[in-house]
Amino acid sequence: MDYRQLHAFVVLAEELHFGRAAHRLNITQPALTQQIKSFEERLNLALFIRDRRHVCLTAEGRFLLDEARSILGHCAAFFDDADNLRQGGRGLLKIGYVGSAILDPAMIMLIKNYRANKPETTLKIEQRNVNELLNMMLGETLDLAFVRSPVPQYESMEYLDIATRPLIAVLPHQHKLSGERKISLASLSSEPFFIQQDPHGVGLGWSSLSACHQAGFIPKNIQFTQDVAAAIGLVSMAMGVTLVPETQSSVLVSDVSYCALEERFATTTLTLCWRKEMKHRLLRDFIDDARALTCRQ
Repeated sequence: MDYRQLHAFVVLAEELHFGRAAHRLNITQPALTQQIKSFEERLNLALFIRDRRHVCLTAEGRFLLDEARSILGHCAAFFDDADNLRQGGRGLLKIGYVGSAILDPAMIMLIKNYRANKPETTLKIEQRNVNELLNMMLGETLDLAFVRSPVPQYESMEYLDIATRPLIAVLPHQHKLSGERKISLASLSSEPFFIQQDPHGVGLGWSSLSACHQAGFIPKNIQFTQDVAAAIGLVSMAMGVTLVPETQSSVLVSDVSYCALEERFATTTLTLCWRKEMKHRLLRDFIDDARALTCRQ
């Protein structure tokens, strides 16, 4: 459908005068006459009754007028949205995160800051495991993702380390080391371990295993879990121990104790990743804010 013809129909229906309608449309009267004639021919309907003195709508014209106004309203909103997107305003930003990131102050800060600066932008946020997030990023169904390093380094993606946190031990409340302010990771070498089920060399799971290896042991009894919440839940049942980012200690779970580790190398890093070919300004603004707020360039 020709937008100009639809617009001409609505303006003429409101003015019921070709001269005034042509003036509003900033076109000549013969041009308006031709647009209305072409529109009626396309619809195979007479929309106006006109003579030398009067113009009025036909019954069909009156019936279609409200719908024509509605269509023009949707078109106007569409162009407004396009203008806002071009200027970095309203739009949709799709964000993914691994479960252990949701309580990290860095992620919370970035999301809250962006929402405050761009209240017209809709943020769609969903939790997935690291494999799903990376596949969604490569498949262009996510704009950016919060994951835990190390992660595969794809040439088509960029990465920004947001925050590095110490790992802490989660122990059953009745454990002999429970209540200690700080313990040695090596002191847990004989314990059953719950480890995040990440791919080999990737994410929180690998950070935990790497920390154990640097502490001089490899856990003999490992059970892999889907996320940190499940691991902490199993620890509360006195079935073993786990390592989590220190930010998880804000979760109050009965029958567990959180203990700091002596080993400074036992850390986990939250990383933001996105495709190099950023397709809209909303994403660029988020990345710029992340770099500024985390003081990393």
